[in-house]
Order: sequence, then structure tokens, then C-alpha cells
Amino acid sequence: MDKNQIIKEAEAYLDSVEKEFESDLAALIEIPSVAWKKEGVYTFGASCAKVLDAAMEMGKKYGFKTENHDYYCASIISGDKKDEIGIVAHLDVVPAGSGWRYEPYKLTVESDKYIGRGTLDDKGPFLCGLYAMRFLKEKGISLPFSIRLIAGSDEEVGSSDLEHFAKVAKPPFFSFTPDAEFPVCIGEKGILQVDVMLGELPPEIAEIGGGTVSNAVPDSAYAVIWDDKSDIHSFPAQSNIIIERLDEKRLKITATGKTAHAAMPESGINAIGILAAYILKNVPVSGKKPFEFLASACGEYFGRTLGIAREDENFKYLTCVGGKLTVSDGIMVQNFNIRYIPDTTYEPVLKQIKDTLTPQGFAVRPVLTSEGYYVFADDKKIKALTEACETVLGYECKPYTMGGGTYARWLANTVAFGASIQEERGKFGEGRGDAHQRDEYISKAEVRKTILIYILSILNLAENYR
Repeated sequence: MDKNQIIKEAEAYLDSVEKEFESDLAALIEIPSVAWKKEGVYTFGASCAKVLDAAMEMGKKYGFKTENHDYYCASIISGDKKDEIGIVAHLDVVPAGSGWRYEPYKLTVESDKYIGRGTLDDKGPFLCGLYAMRFLKEKGISLPFSIRLIAGSDEEVGSSDLEHFAKVAKPPFFSFTPDAEFPVCIGEKGILQVDVMLGELPPEIAEIGGGTVSNAVPDSAYAVIWDDKSDIHSFPAQSNIIIERLDEKRLKITATGKTAHAAMPESGINAIGILAAYILKNVPVSGKKPFEFLASACGEYFGRTLGIAREDENFKYLTCVGGKLTVSDGIMVQNFNIRYIPDTTYEPVLKQIKDTLTPQGFAVRPVLTSEGYYVFADDKKIKALTEACETVLGYECKPYTMGGGTYARWLANTVAFGASIQEERGKFGEGRGDAHQRDEYISKAEVRKTILIYILSILNLAENYR
């Protein structure tokens, strides 16, 4: 099959269906499909059910079979072969939040961009999969397998939708999820969250806290201390520390850091570590051990303080982020988000943490676990995707690994593949335009190239089938 001819035909086809794509994307974007509690038969709420219904109607409109998997997720199926290739996307979104320049739940088409909540994560990429299927079907291209496009509705919360799918249906023999970046992601680190109980809050401290979520480097932390004598100007000045008097008896110390995703903590600065170090030097507290621990553990992100530091040529190194400090029933609790190298399960990592911290008097409890995956880059299916990517993008596309988590870890034989293209990102500047951010967008170039890449990937997989 002449790939250049396929590309030429696909490009002409995409010109002819551009308005249909925009109409379909607008219909999905206008549904605020944030996963919520069960409402009757609607597993994740009425909005998530509505977006699954809309997706299935699109599938039927274009001549495909559909399946509703109890409103956990839905499938759009092309072909009647027993073996299947899967495209696994999700139609739930994170809440829009404030500060948008555009309407979050109304598609805005602006020059080279489609703007709205879900355009990039993951409604736009879902449609890229559907339109790749449309092209192959409408051109009458015969394949040795069927294609199953899975539309989930719980990816942003917990991915229980795919757990349910695996119970009620047979997963495809190979799938990719368009919920990351090109080229192919061949590995994701395992994720382990643990709480470390540090003992009672010292009597000198009225309150303490830091961070809001486990999976981010905290950019703020504070402590309210009992102090009815000190002048705030008597404390040493520090650029990332603010001291203020709340009332006659209390002072508040606020530390400022820099946030970053827990999967990529290199660019972050942990405010909890800054706060703990400042308290150690400048506040007389009884029982310094918890603060020594926090200053050390939240002052680095390799897990050395927890005894779990490790490097690997495929994943570089394990990361460990102290994301959230709270007080529960008078006990200081520090949560850690650990991204570990997936040549092991979480159990040995957890054991090593306990072996390191228990002798210090700290208790450890696991909160969440999620196993990672790794696929060798020379696997013929990975090569099929890589070749398609290089053909369309025009440069070397070396497979990569990451610390983030996608649907790929929840469904067997799945890898993350697109739909973000690095050179198309950043059109709105830092903090806007990407997944989960204000003014989220997918560029028109990303849409076209993603559809072309998926068409060629499916054809390459067909050539290498069995």
C-alpha cells in the first residue's frame, strides 16, 4: 500500500469533513462532563452519561456499531473481526475553574486553534480516533482486525471505567490511548501514595499545613505559632518567608515555593521543606525530629530520606514528592506521592519506607497504588506507531517513558500515543492552553496530524499483524 498516496487522500478527506469535525467537537465540548456520583443508571452522573450517548450517536451516524458498558464507558466498533485494535480515550473532564478568557463549555474556533474544556484532554483526541476510523471505513480499506474506540468517563477521577470494561468485555490485543504526547510512550512509572504519621503537633504550634493535593509540589505552606511576645521584625528575613501577627497570642509563618506536577518535580520548590527548615532555625519547638524529617524529605525529590532512591536507564530515577501536610486528630501527617521504576511492584518500595521510618518512630500507611508498565522500543507494534509518527511529523520520534499516569496503565497491552505535539503547545503562554489549564486548546495542526498518524499506525499494524 502506497503510504504517500494514503496521506494525500487522507488530507483531501480531512479538508472535506473539517466542518463536520468542528460540529462534532462543539457538541462534545458543550457537555460539562465532570465525573460525579451515581445518578440512577448513570454511573458517573447525568453529564457523563450524556456525553457517552452523544459519542455513540456520532458512531452510529458514521455507520459503526456501538456498545454501552453500563454507562461506565462506551465502545464504537469498526469491523466484525474477532481480534481488535483499541483506541482508548476519555470524555470526562476536570472542572473548568475560573479565569478563562473564552467560554470553557462552548467551542471557540480561533485561527489555528480549537478552544474549550476537553479540546485537548481528551474529547478532541477521541474525535481524531473516530475520524481515522471514518476514513478507513469510507475508503473501503480492508483490515485483518476490527477497531474498537473506547470512550471512558472516569479517567480524571480513578479509571474505574476501564476496570469495569475489562470485566464485561475482552480487551483488544493491542491499544493506544491519545492522552499524552507524541511520539510513543513505552513506559509509565508506578505510583504509590503513602501517609507518614509524624507524631503529635508540638504545643508551641497552633496550626500547620501545606499543599492541597498529593500529586503536585506544594507552592505554599504555613504554621501558626503561639507567641505573645515576639516582634515580627525580630525573625530573620527570608525571601520565601512571610511573618505576620494574627492577634495578641499568635503569629503566622507562610512559606512560598513553586508548584510542579509530582511526575516532574524538577522545576518545583517544595514550600513544606522551606517552612520546616525555617521553623528548625527560628522557632523553639519541643520535639524537632518531625521538622528535621520534613526539611530533609521535602527538600529533595529522590526519596533518599525515605530510603528508596533508585536510578534506571529507562526511567532515569524514582521521584518522591511531599505534596500535602495536614493534622488529623492532633497528629501531623505528611503525604508522599512516589513515582517508582516499574520493574517492581509497590510492595518492596513500601517495605523499604517502613524499614527506614519505623525505627525513627514514624508510622507509615499506604493510601493509593497504581502499577506502571514498560514495553521494549523494538516491539514490532511500537515500531509501527513510531514509523507512522516519523512519516507525518518529519523528524525522528524516539519512544519515551514518563512519571505521569494515563489510561495505558489500566488496560493490558496499551501504550500512550499522542495527541499533543510539542511544537504546537504554548500558544497562550505559560499556565494557559494545556490540559487542565484555563483556555485549553488543541491546534488544527495537531488534529490533522494526529488523524494522519493514527491512519498510518493502523495500516502499519495491519501489515505487521501476526
